[in-house]
This record gives sequence, structure tokens and C-alpha cells, in this order.
Amino acid sequence: MGAGVVGSQFRHVDIMVQGPTGKRDYSLWTFRSKVKNILQQAGIKANVHDKILPAGGTLTAANKVVVQEAIPVWVKTAHRRIHVWTTQYRVQAVLDAAKVKLAPLDLVRPAFTAKITGSTTINVIRRKLVTKQVTEEIPFQVVHRADAGMNHGTSKIAVKGRDGKRVKTLEAMMVNGRVAWTKTMKSRVAVGPTTEVIDYGTAQPVNRGASVPQFTRSIAMLSTAYWPDPAWSNGYTKLGLKAQYGVVAVDPSVIPLGTHLYIPGYGFAIAADTGSAIIGDRIDLCFNTGVQAEGWGVRPVTVYIVGS
Repeated sequence: MGAGVVGSQFRHVDIMVQGPTGKRDYSLWTFRSKVKNILQQAGIKANVHDKILPAGGTLTAANKVVVQEAIPVWVKTAHRRIHVWTTQYRVQAVLDAAKVKLAPLDLVRPAFTAKITGSTTINVIRRKLVTKQVTEEIPFQVVHRADAGMNHGTSKIAVKGRDGKRVKTLEAMMVNGRVAWTKTMKSRVAVGPTTEVIDYGTAQPVNRGASVPQFTRSIAMLSTAYWPDPAWSNGYTKLGLKAQYGVVAVDPSVIPLGTHLYIPGYGFAIAADTGSAIIGDRIDLCFNTGVQAEGWGVRPVTVYIVGS
């Protein structure tokens, strides 16, 4: 008897090939007993990763051969890629074979229950919710208050401003280690801000023979505010003066540089700077801090030209 022959029996063998797109049936008559020889006779090329039954490699009395075709699949997670050959054609079974565990919020593409029909990549998107608390500053506001008991052009801080604190509880969705979105769950004011109050004088000083400032004319203008932040300022004005409270930027064609001014609610100032946006009846008032500048905002003012 030749190799691979079961006695001298000539038998009918059924072959079923199961693949990701379905099954294919074959049948033949053979004297051969080795499964690989039977597959060769049938013209079926099995992959080394395919699952073949009977597992022992020799035909059994059932006279049946089953080939489960293996397909290559990549499993991609947030931090690694896993390559597997599988005879399972469902995403869930492939993840189990690759020993990839899923958390409750994780997403899988294709879907967890989807069928795989060929070489593919399964993307596992890691998601989790995290909660944290953050503290934010609440900038204090600045108000200006007229005081008839103070000389015109003078000012003082009556109440010093103080920033408040707000505590927020945030919920963030992390997707593959990155923040996808954040929402505020709770917010409370832990410390309220204290409004800064600046008093300015409205009383005209009595002239007793000494030289006192006089207002020669007035101009209706629109005022804005700024502060010398190092991000956009070198700290000095067009005239070389230090940028600080009491310095203002003007259009020199309207108010010459070096002119002394008085602005109600702000006090005495000197026109010492210019700006690309300061044209015509615009005036930009310098403050020492961003909070003070934001407190002033944008407002119409009457600017008085001071002369002796």
C-alpha cells in the first residue's frame, strides 16, 4: 500500500472550507488518508494559520475535512498595535483572542458585534470620565466716586480692590489620553471680590496768588484703557516716559505730545504716547494693572487741556 492510504479503501470524502464570507463545499473519491494530501488533491491551498480538522492530520472514519480560513487582523489601541491571525470572524472574538480588555466607556470600530469579512484593522478607542476641581480668580471691579471735599484733579484709593476666588468642579472626557470635552458640573464663589473705590476731587482750588492749573479748553473724546504688559509693551512711551498711571496716548494732530490734561474720573495726565488705533477723538489711558484697565473699559470723557 502507498503512503497516506487507509488500507485499500477507496472512499468518498467531504471537505468544507469556512471563510469570512461564507462556506464552500467540496467532495472527492480518494485512496489517501493524510489530510494535507487530500486537500492537495482537491486543489485547496491551506494557510499555515488556518485551522484544519481532524487535528491529527489523518482522516477519520467520518470521512470529513473542515478548513477554517485564518485572516490577518490588526488591533489598534491608544498605545499599541497587535497583529493576529484569526479564524474568528466577529470583532468580539478577535479582541478576546488578542486579550484586549474593554472598559465600560470604550468604543470599538468596527462595532463590537460586527462581522469581519477580510483583512482589517480594529480600532479600540479608550475613553474615561475624570472629575477635578479648579480655582479661578474673579477680577475685582473699579468704580470712581466724586468727592466734593477733594480738590479738582486729585484722587485717592478709598477702598483697595481684591480679587475673589471661584471653585469649579469639572468633568472631562478623556479619549485616548487626550481631553475631548470639559463641562462644569458645579461652581461656587469661595471668596467674593472686593470692589476698588477711587475717589476723585471736584472742588476747584482757591487762587491765592500762587500759580495754579487752569483749563484752557475741553475736548469730547472716547476713552479706552491699557496697561504696560511685557507681552506687547517695552514699558516706555513715545516721549521716553515710563508707562504708568497718569500717562495717556493721543493723536498728536489733536492733542500735541507733552500736553498736560485732566480727565474726570482719572485725574491729571500727560499726553506722552501714541497708538496705531488712537486716531482723532480717541484717547487711551494707562493703568498700572490689567484689572484696573478692564474696570475702566470704554467710556466717553471730557478731556480738559491744562494751562497756567
